Amino acid sequence: MEIADLATSAGINLALAVLFFVLYSVFRKQPGNAGVYFTRHMLREKEKEVKKQPFSFEALVPSAGWVKKSWDPTEDDILHSSGLDAVVFLRIFIFGLRFFSICVLVGFGVLTPLNFTDNYLSRNPDEKYGTLEKLTILNISFGSKRLWVHFGVLYFISISAYVLLYVEYKHITNMRQEYLSSVMPQPDQFSVLVRSIPPPESEDQSYSDNVDYFFRRFHPMAYLSHQMVYHSSLIQSLRKEMDSLKLKILSLKQKAASQRRPCRAGFCGLYGPLVDPVELHTQKMEDVYHQIRELQTSFRNKQSEVPTAFVTFKTRWEAATTAQTQQSSNPMTWATEWAPEPRDVDWSNLEIPYSQLFFRLILAGVLAALITIFYIPLTGSAVALANLDSLKRYLPDVIVDALLKIPGLKSVIQGYLPALVLSAILYFVPYFMLYLSQLEGYASVSHQERKAAGKFFNLLAGNVFLVTVLGGSLVSIIETFAVEPKLIPRRLAEAIPSQAEFFITYVLTSWTGFPLEILQTGTLVLNFLKRHTVERKQQPLLDTVQSLPYYRTIPSILFFILLGLVYSIVNPLLLPFLLIYFILGYIVFRNQVLFVYEPAYETGGQFWPEVHTRIISCLILMQVLFIGLFSLKGLSRASLACIPLPILTLLFHAHCRQRFQPTFKNFNLESTMKKDMEDEASGRKEQVLNEIQTAYLHPALHDITLDVEHNSNTERLLPASSAFDDTLPV
Repeated sequence: MEIADLATSAGINLALAVLFFVLYSVFRKQPGNAGVYFTRHMLREKEKEVKKQPFSFEALVPSAGWVKKSWDPTEDDILHSSGLDAVVFLRIFIFGLRFFSICVLVGFGVLTPLNFTDNYLSRNPDEKYGTLEKLTILNISFGSKRLWVHFGVLYFISISAYVLLYVEYKHITNMRQEYLSSVMPQPDQFSVLVRSIPPPESEDQSYSDNVDYFFRRFHPMAYLSHQMVYHSSLIQSLRKEMDSLKLKILSLKQKAASQRRPCRAGFCGLYGPLVDPVELHTQKMEDVYHQIRELQTSFRNKQSEVPTAFVTFKTRWEAATTAQTQQSSNPMTWATEWAPEPRDVDWSNLEIPYSQLFFRLILAGVLAALITIFYIPLTGSAVALANLDSLKRYLPDVIVDALLKIPGLKSVIQGYLPALVLSAILYFVPYFMLYLSQLEGYASVSHQERKAAGKFFNLLAGNVFLVTVLGGSLVSIIETFAVEPKLIPRRLAEAIPSQAEFFITYVLTSWTGFPLEILQTGTLVLNFLKRHTVERKQQPLLDTVQSLPYYRTIPSILFFILLGLVYSIVNPLLLPFLLIYFILGYIVFRNQVLFVYEPAYETGGQFWPEVHTRIISCLILMQVLFIGLFSLKGLSRASLACIPLPILTLLFHAHCRQRFQPTFKNFNLESTMKKDMEDEASGRKEQVLNEIQTAYLHPALHDITLDVEHNSNTERLLPASSAFDDTLPV
């Protein structure tokens, strides 16, 4: 790649990023957009109206004040406001900032001068290399002793990663322990999810009777109550219809009666007398209300029961013991696990028979593999655009030559278009993976998102990275694996340096993604249309509340960590662009966590062990590739000396798993007993037990109201008050 191609990509993406940030700084000052950019404040304060402000030119002037507002809050402020999951998410950016700062210093202080001062590429004029390749390891001569410097940097970077990962794991573990010891009593601390309940022995009994008998017999001192799961698709659909009608009525009431267009009361408004639309929708809402009430009266019966229940105990100690032990001699019955918090439960998945979960896991795995295979040609096509020589394989030479005659088009095609196409191709993949994780039958939304994140990362690493690196060498790689598997690292090492420039443009394209994230383009347009179509121009809308999409964001961050690890020594030029990526991401997501996204659940940072494991896998991949790369460059002794590195990484990972992971997997009995004793001493135990007994009441049995202001889409997600709240723009 030539400097012109890289400059074109950087210029386009930088211009777009600046434009989007400028638009955001203006749009956030408009009171009508408060429902887009200050969602959390509106949700927590239940402030539905904003006073009309006099026109001011200051509201149209871009400013960077939002950066300071996002930067000022401390980690404790974010913890109290958004929870531990949000803090752990931001710690991934902090790890990237620290690690790649070290890599940039080493890469540009040591490796880049070393690479540039060699002359291997200039002595091979037959090979077509751009100017930038002289800064990479490709310019090091075959068998040169300079490669020992790269070997030393490999060990230095690996050890730096170990230290930073250990520091982060320890810090997050301490935060989780503090969170578990200081959090107020919650229903999930006292409850377990019980699946695969055996059928009742007689027709007069129900699953509910069976649960009550079993736990009164085997947990007589601690058993408190239970809530059954029911088949409820009809009621749930009616509740959604009722919420939709409430939103319509609320919007119509903002208009004067004279401005509301009458509609016909018949089917689809095609016939019947003309009536006020508010009256018509109110009548429909009342009809749905009565249908729900009738269904609820006959809902609690054994025909509707599912062999799944939430069992609540009088102490945390008993709940921990039950959740972490086998209840029956047959492990396929009375299967217990920790109950997710009530707002995290996926009630529809609880209706899936426990015996189906294994087969659903296999099915989802096969479908995920098929999606990955399906995306191979799409990814390959996007990468092919980065090389005009490969593009000639797919298009006639006449067309390619005509395109090249257009001034600047070559730089746009090679420097910007491929990464943009690849980003567009990957846009819908996270949603596919989330659907597959839901198909697997996990009981909680948080568990589904963690699994979806894993599937998406596997596709990015196994498809985007390997397909991009291998390109047309895929067939030869497969043949090599069949004949001589030991040569695979060498084959990969041959292909990796040549694709560094494409990944630089891909990182540059990701810069634009952060301004688009903070601009909330889709929500902004929808908010504009709603305000102007229902004539609520001075009133911000808050119809839906979003939570942070971990399943989309975390895999992308980890993929860039993978790129940084692999190319930190091969091509240090990638590192400053990655560092800017992590800086932008940290600032943008601090803003989003503080002002936009409301947590839909709180797991206490349970996704960090999976993040740690994937970073370890990236480290191992980097180290294995350098075994082949040093061999390729004629320094076999360095290749042999690299062999201990993957082993050292695995030992480090095993130590971290032994030292820290149990804190994320189980609740220790010592802490649960201390918390129970604190409840006893404070005299609040009876109050706590009374409040948690109905926490897992099935949603179909919840009370409903005809109040149009009460809508499940805008109900408060966090029961506790916030320790940090920003104010609406003035």
